[in-house]
Amino acid sequence: MTLGELAAKSGIAAEQIATFTRAGLLPCKDTASLYSDNDLYWLDMVNCFVENGSSVAELKNLMPLCEARV
Repeated sequence: MTLGELAAKSGIAAEQIATFTRAGLLPCKDTASLYSDNDLYWLDMVNCFVENGSSVAELKNLMPLCEARV
């Protein structure tokens, strides 16, 4: 799915998703690429952390640990 489709499906603004993508927090590492359902799963998790006070910088350290456990 495109960035716009992912935004519509998730309810998260496309610019916020692009920020997460550029930071390397989603499996898809390029905003011009197609996103998958796996990206939607990670997006939900990343957004939950951000909504609960985590910064993108903190998540850049945390997400590799999460990916290793999946």
